[in-house]
Amino acid sequence: MAVRGRMTLPGAAVAAAAAVILGGLLRGTYPFGSQGRNILDLRQQFIPMHAYLRDLITGGVPGDFFFNWSSGYGVPYIGDFMAYNGAALSWIVLLFPRDKIDLALYVIMLAAIAAAAAAMTAYLRKLRPNAPGWLAALAGVSYATCGWALDDGGYMTGWLYGLIAFPLICLLCEWTRTKRTVVPMLVAPFVIALFWYSHFYTVYMATLGAGLVLIARVLSDPDGGSWWNRFTGALRCLVVVVIGIALSAPLLVPTFKSVGYARPSPDETFHPIGWLSFLGRLLPASEGVGQTPGLAIGTVLLLAALSFPFNQRIVRRERIVWSVVVLLTLSSMQLRITHEIWHGFDAPNGNPFRQAFIVAGMCVITGWLSLAAGVRNVLAVAVPVVLVSALYGAAFGASSTTAVTHVVVPVMVVVTALVWAAWRWRPSDLVSRVAAAVLVVAVLAEVAASTYAVDQARGERYTAAQPWGPKQAQARALVLSAQDWPRQRVSPGAFSTVNDPMLIGGQGPEYYSSTIPDELSDELINLGFGVSAFGRAVVDPVNPVIDATFSVGARLRADDQGELYLTRSPASPFVTVRPGKTWISANPGAFGLQETALGADVYAIPKLTVTPAVGSRLAISDRRPGLLTIALPAGAPAPAEFRLAGRCTPGSQLYLSGPRFAGEALVNGQWTSLLPPQGKRLGTYIGALMSAGPADANGAFDLRLRTSVSTQLPVGAIGCLDRGKLDKAIARLGQSQPAAVHVGGHSIDVKLTPGTTGRVVMGVVPTPGWRCQVDGQTARKPTQVGGLMAVTVGPRATEVTCAYRPAGLRLGLLVGAAALLSLLGVAALLILRERRSSTPPPPVDQGTVR
Repeated sequence: MAVRGRMTLPGAAVAAAAAVILGGLLRGTYPFGSQGRNILDLRQQFIPMHAYLRDLITGGVPGDFFFNWSSGYGVPYIGDFMAYNGAALSWIVLLFPRDKIDLALYVIMLAAIAAAAAAMTAYLRKLRPNAPGWLAALAGVSYATCGWALDDGGYMTGWLYGLIAFPLICLLCEWTRTKRTVVPMLVAPFVIALFWYSHFYTVYMATLGAGLVLIARVLSDPDGGSWWNRFTGALRCLVVVVIGIALSAPLLVPTFKSVGYARPSPDETFHPIGWLSFLGRLLPASEGVGQTPGLAIGTVLLLAALSFPFNQRIVRRERIVWSVVVLLTLSSMQLRITHEIWHGFDAPNGNPFRQAFIVAGMCVITGWLSLAAGVRNVLAVAVPVVLVSALYGAAFGASSTTAVTHVVVPVMVVVTALVWAAWRWRPSDLVSRVAAAVLVVAVLAEVAASTYAVDQARGERYTAAQPWGPKQAQARALVLSAQDWPRQRVSPGAFSTVNDPMLIGGQGPEYYSSTIPDELSDELINLGFGVSAFGRAVVDPVNPVIDATFSVGARLRADDQGELYLTRSPASPFVTVRPGKTWISANPGAFGLQETALGADVYAIPKLTVTPAVGSRLAISDRRPGLLTIALPAGAPAPAEFRLAGRCTPGSQLYLSGPRFAGEALVNGQWTSLLPPQGKRLGTYIGALMSAGPADANGAFDLRLRTSVSTQLPVGAIGCLDRGKLDKAIARLGQSQPAAVHVGGHSIDVKLTPGTTGRVVMGVVPTPGWRCQVDGQTARKPTQVGGLMAVTVGPRATEVTCAYRPAGLRLGLLVGAAALLSLLGVAALLILRERRSSTPPPPVDQGTVR
């Protein structure tokens, strides 16, 4: 089955990327047509995060690699860097203008797929160097464009670094295991550290997968030598992996700390899916993002992998060991305990099969071993064809299969069988070359068709946002025109994404990240902010008291036609000096905490009269302290309406607080939701404080609400804001600012007016990692006033310095230094050993022959 010619590693990379590009061209997906590809986390997280990274590198934002001043009124950044854009490929954004950030992410995806194809090709060539190189490249392409890469990795760009890491860690282990010199021991740990820097989450899975491959190789390698030789080789691999992970500790440990401080995920119980749905994803062009595992590796490699156990040209022990390892790994995806191990004992809320690329990679490896040995016996061909045909028939009507699946599977089975027959019975050079060309074209065409089908099916399920365009350009221009940090913040809103402060610019509260500090999320919720995604995405209440408190002096808004414009309003300074005894509001809930943070009484909380609408069967009770329980009996007509009536000072602006109210309020003639329809899922959403219009000329109000489920409101659900009092409070705070304020990348330096006493209050929530000093004294954890960071100063104080340092940074540096010393020690021992083994023994003195 040998064919002359070789497809190089660059050839594999180019072929994989070209096939994916062709799929996009066929469907007309960005950047080749009007079909958008920005769905889910690609739109909301990866594109904004990479835009921020570009700004950070080029000096376009006030933060640094420790702290991000743009989002959430100030949030730690190192966790986001590691989770979203810490890989070397992320720096590709520097090659593109900022308004082509969507194109940069597309190129990053292509580069990652290309790199994965080259990496797998290199590993396969290492396993069987005498087999056809072009065939190894074809297998590498099949791995890099597996169902997981096209379906999940297509919009979760950061996950693709695990796709690259798996074959490369396998290759490094193979190199270290077989070449017992100092060079592999010195090089491999740094490469592994680089991957753990890139995306520790999927690289952790890749490392586990590489460990399973190592076990299979140690047990089955026909050229592995003695069992002692196999054991010591595996030990060398284990040493370089452990040292490599430890070398990444300077960033890894702070990241783990930030994850520990982050908003916790809700408890998830893993439930296996039906085996037909599970195995049906082995078929090409199948789609099931977030629900089923993307196991597809193309029809040719699937047939080859299934031929492996029956290929008599492979040593029996190798067939048994690899078959057992692959089957156990496949089964581990359906078992709860192994599911938790794969995910680091933190079961994800989304796709529970994020490790599917490991199984896909193992199937490619076994398929390659079979192809490299030569598939000669008919049984090794017939059984895979029967199995794939049976799976095709059983899964034909499954939700994950597409119209493309229905076509490509039988076509590819026939093509593969014909190519095999040509090699088997007509092994001339011409026939072999033609058969090889047919196979290459067929595989790449199948990848392009799968890309098209997956993209189309995903587009039908999720709404895709359009790339950067005139609206985003206008928004950025408006935001930059008002930029005056740190004297004031500019809030860009969330007109494009929930991470618009990163994508558009400015310093708003919007922020969506898996590493959002739990303390920040809690404080913002208490102040009247809403959240989604289990508290990981902040929803801005657009409230003047919040704006004044956090120094938001300009805000991007949209009119009824969607046209953007900028509004300006007075706001307090970023740093103020307040009396030593903190004034605490007596008002309940978010209204009271806002007043405490502002330092002034600006709300009135009226007594409410609650009246169900005529004919409504709602039962409303205030028996629970602080809560209005609104019960809708089963079978009652929905939605059911009721009214909140009361009186406040004429001219007051009404604000409605309903963090758990799953319903709507009639504001300015339109029904407006406090929570989306999914809001009844406890903890997923919390409603933001909402403007409910003005009171009438007599101060009276009668607010209509409606709901379709049993829900609740706080007793003090309405706050009446007195704008006159607010303006006076802002003016008073403006007079209390210190002599000078300098805000660095992750620090705040305050020069005090002589004789100042009281509390220095800063417009940032004190997340873990902040430490403050007064006149160079011992750094201490700051206190807070209404959720704002605060430091008490005496009359002789002249300066206050606060700095953020990621928790775990010192420990990470120590571990990294210890790993480097250990690596140098191991290298020194190996060099010494090599020198001793290469030094010839001294000549033997034969004495004088007498």
